[in-house]
Amino acid sequence: MDTHQVESPDMSMTTRRRLIASLLAGGAVIATAPLFAGRASAASTGGSPQRDPADNAALNACLERESRMVATYRKAIVGLTANDLTAMTLILDHHVAYADALKGYLAVDVVNPSSAPLASPIGSIASIARQLAALENQTATIHTDTIGQIKGLDAATLLASIVTVEARHAAALELIGGASPISAVGN
Repeated sequence: MDTHQVESPDMSMTTRRRLIASLLAGGAVIATAPLFAGRASAASTGGSPQRDPADNAALNACLERESRMVATYRKAIVGLTANDLTAMTLILDHHVAYADALKGYLAVDVVNPSSAPLASPIGSIASIARQLAALENQTATIHTDTIGQIKGLDAATLLASIVTVEARHAAALELIGGASPISAVGN
């Protein structure tokens, strides 16, 4: 017999911090599993190279975007407190990690990225969430489009892992901004 528990109105509401944490947790490895499976078949057939120097310009463009997202979130966290600060710092930390991963991948081929923010979000998390969600969606689209252009499998794997989490960022921020769950996931 299947048993399902339905959350009743008297159960405590999920905090923003817990909501964002649950949306951001996991997912990257599962989403990139097809790429890892493709690596095994590509290696046996002489398919895609693991690294291709021709990818460096596109990856530096992705690094530029991630560095600017870091600067944007650094502006966004100013004035936030408690759970809102914790949640937004978590997203900021993800973008710092993405920029670092791209820098590490590019190594000596890295071009110094800009540190100019993409926007100047100021205010409560509820008032800036939609603006940040739009930036997350744009960034995920840029990275997804780049995956289609690059040749190296390692670079594609790296970008795919970033895109997955950025899509979760966007969904969480849409929810915080007041979107319905169905609408937030659809973006």
